[in-house]
Amino acid sequence: MRKMLPVLVVFLTLSSALFGGWEFDDVVVSYPELEVSDGWGIHSVVVDNSGNIWYTMYGVTTGSYYPTATDTVNAIGIHAVTAAGVPLSFSPIDFVTVGGVTDTLTVSCRGMARAHDGNILVALGNGALYKINATDGTGMAKYEHPDGSSLTKPAVDAAGNIYIGRVSSNYPVKMLNSDLVFQTDVVTAFPKINRAIAVSPDGTDLYFGSTWTGGGVYKYHSDAPGILPHEPDLTTPVIGNWEPEGVMDTTITISNDTTIIGTDTTIVVVSDTSITQHVDYLWAEDVTLGPDGNIYAANTQINFTGDEEHGSLWYVYDTDGNELYSIGIQQGDYLQGGVYNGRGAAWNADGTVMYLAEWGYNCISVWNLNPEGVDPAITVPSAHTLAQNYPNPFNPSTNIPFELHQDGLVELTVFDVNGREVATLLNEHLNVGIHTAQFNGSDLSSGLYIYQLSFNGEVSAKNMLLVK
Repeated sequence: MRKMLPVLVVFLTLSSALFGGWEFDDVVVSYPELEVSDGWGIHSVVVDNSGNIWYTMYGVTTGSYYPTATDTVNAIGIHAVTAAGVPLSFSPIDFVTVGGVTDTLTVSCRGMARAHDGNILVALGNGALYKINATDGTGMAKYEHPDGSSLTKPAVDAAGNIYIGRVSSNYPVKMLNSDLVFQTDVVTAFPKINRAIAVSPDGTDLYFGSTWTGGGVYKYHSDAPGILPHEPDLTTPVIGNWEPEGVMDTTITISNDTTIIGTDTTIVVVSDTSITQHVDYLWAEDVTLGPDGNIYAANTQINFTGDEEHGSLWYVYDTDGNELYSIGIQQGDYLQGGVYNGRGAAWNADGTVMYLAEWGYNCISVWNLNPEGVDPAITVPSAHTLAQNYPNPFNPSTNIPFELHQDGLVELTVFDVNGREVATLLNEHLNVGIHTAQFNGSDLSSGLYIYQLSFNGEVSAKNMLLVK
């Protein structure tokens, strides 16, 4: 049996759950009356230039209206609250008027973004994209996707161009100007089911989150956005593949009379009727480019992926596809930073506060940036002092210094964020003085790890970040 971190729950509570420099703070929006669900929840989050928080719900109505004596219309409106969670005077927005035509918002939102001018873009499941005035909640513009149906979350580059596609596979990705006027198709047909698009500030790189069957995040590139099409970037691997090299990147079922040709297939289950292969790949429900230039991607809930190691977490990657760290506690208490199924990320103006939208938990959590990315020890006992490892972040080796003020038995252990022991560095009697232990993470994946020092019945712990 693997040894588990005995103080993990206490440690995360006392340290407010710090992950890769992001420290859980609070929950600004929540619906405790709603059960955890796979069928409804908060679907997006945006922060406007005044610091107000905008979000939408999927499948949760905001009002009922009676256009005739026998016809009831349920609205699924747009919400806007202050940073303290107080609704703005015009929230929720159930009606949008553009060009003298008023629409009742009866279809759930599929994604939101902040436009280049600071106003709010809202994409719906009926193919409509609205631009909403962030000051008073009124309609400014509307675009109707010619292919209709569910739209992706829009993306906006620094020039104000808007990129929008459909959730379904094999539909084009369109570029609109800041007034929601169509410009051109930048991708002829994205081949995967996709909920969200992210774009680099210069518009040259697009990132697509492939949601169902775990396709990861795809990077497309154009040297001249809007002039030359965006094509798959073959220099960057698909982001979010946790399988070893050589394993096929899809789940397949092959009948017994099928001939398998090639060397990149690993068969993991064989029966009289079929051969089935399952892989662990990111099911990206949301993809957002953060102010730090990194990609924030939300992996879907564990029961969808069947992946107990990676499901129900946010993952952060650099734009080359390297995994930096994960955020959240897998299906833990949302009041302590628990994650079920992320559906949106947004930041305040200076990038020091992050808001994460939670689908199943129906909440928006608040995270503060700790620039040093380190956590204080739980205790600072008189018998010893545990220092921060150096270098930090590290790859693959780091030093862990500590000082003993008495002679005694020292146990120094490393755990992952799920409380599983990954290494025991020391378990021996040491004399008073300054000591340094070395830790090598060459066999581990990138992410946040916890090192714990136990000495004469007292315990201290700190975080360290492995970045490969």
